[in-house]
Amino acid sequence: MVRRNKHPALLVQWSMIGLLAFLLLLSGDTAWSEFRTWFEKEGTPGAPADVLATYTVKLKERGVPGPEAQARLQEIEAYGKQHPDEARALHFNRIFTWSEAPFSRQPSEFLKRVASTRKPGSALDIAMGQGRNSIWLAKNGWTVSGYDISAEGIRQAHDAAAAAGVKLDTALASHETYALGEAKWDLIVMCFAFTKLSDTAYMKTVREALRPGGVLLVEGFGGGKPMQRNMILSAFLDYRVLVYEELPDVSDWGKVKAPLLRMALEKP
Repeated sequence: MVRRNKHPALLVQWSMIGLLAFLLLLSGDTAWSEFRTWFEKEGTPGAPADVLATYTVKLKERGVPGPEAQARLQEIEAYGKQHPDEARALHFNRIFTWSEAPFSRQPSEFLKRVASTRKPGSALDIAMGQGRNSIWLAKNGWTVSGYDISAEGIRQAHDAAAAAGVKLDTALASHETYALGEAKWDLIVMCFAFTKLSDTAYMKTVREALRPGGVLLVEGFGGGKPMQRNMILSAFLDYRVLVYEELPDVSDWGKVKAPLLRMALEKP
């Protein structure tokens, strides 16, 4: 005798719940989570394409079939595009835990040269990382705030500040989320901060955040496509230009010889 289930609709509901749970298991969140765990422990920071190529090799070594591996990579790429801050934080967190990371742990010589000529006041270190510049400023009389997208970078900055006997006011934030304020800072530092000088709206908020007589210090990679003569300089002529140079040098970030841009600009 065959017994009929009195609640076929309920069975269908439970079957759908099981199917949804299985699909969730295979979703981009899970693919991203597995990728994140691998990258945090074993990944070598670099261009996204290179990182994903290395991860593809790892998936094959684990016996993941080619089509499934490709599907996971697509999910990872999609998740990263949908959550760019999380992807950037993962990248920089790994850099700051990677013993072979090629960047200087010492304060910028350009920063030291410029800041040493100014009366200490309030300073903001944009994309402060491990705090190499923030700590030097604090040790030399500045009241220093800073932010970074990397929780690991900020943690290391606090540890280093405690060891140096100085205080830092820090925030876990991105360029888009940190409130710069108005007429608040005597010095704003952008050393390899990966901001876009061509982003006029953002650079306007930076200028407004400086007090009159305050200085914006910029150090980073130049290069790229050939530019109109003095294009960058022309964009900042509403400041008093204290220093402006575009010269090849060994970069603090990456430790490679490259075209570098250095500016110190005083707000009238």
